[in-house]
Amino acid sequence: MTKAKKLPRWLKRKEREKLLKLKMSPRNRAIITTFLYGGMRCNELRMLDIKDVDSQEMSIDIRFAKRGKQRLIPLHPEVGAAIEHYLKKTGRSFQNEGAIFLSNRNQRISLRRLRSLIKQLGQKANLKKGIHPHALRHTFAVSLVEKNISIEAVRDLLGHSSISVTDIYLHCTPDRLKDAINQL
Repeated sequence: MTKAKKLPRWLKRKEREKLLKLKMSPRNRAIITTFLYGGMRCNELRMLDIKDVDSQEMSIDIRFAKRGKQRLIPLHPEVGAAIEHYLKKTGRSFQNEGAIFLSNRNQRISLRRLRSLIKQLGQKANLKKGIHPHALRHTFAVSLVEKNISIEAVRDLLGHSSISVTDIYLHCTPDRLKDAINQL
């Protein structure tokens, strides 16, 4: 008998809104926005360089995806605006080079700091369960499924190699099942 998969932790709409309403630095706002509207893994976000964001074509080139893969995803306007604001506050623009997300020492932000930051912001927003960067990735995926985006599109945006990995998000949306029954 196979072991049932545990559903991932994701933020409900009100939790997401609480997190986004927090007062935070432009860098932290850009990080949270990029996680929630880009669905990236922690290291993918960490490794983003300014040149990876094409504000003209409205795309993000994720060059350091899992297993050495690369993928291109659309740039959500909220993400573009948050990153642009953060870059301006640090005296940079989309014409500069180097890492987007910097530490207080002007070095590429560390994975440890990203994880700590997300946890701290979750606590500040009084979210019941602790959150981590991957919970924001799950939130992105569940939000897409709730909006009836095809599971294939969700798979491609997340960079999953198999649809079976993405299928877990179908079980996170009970309203989808209610809607199906109500259409009978």
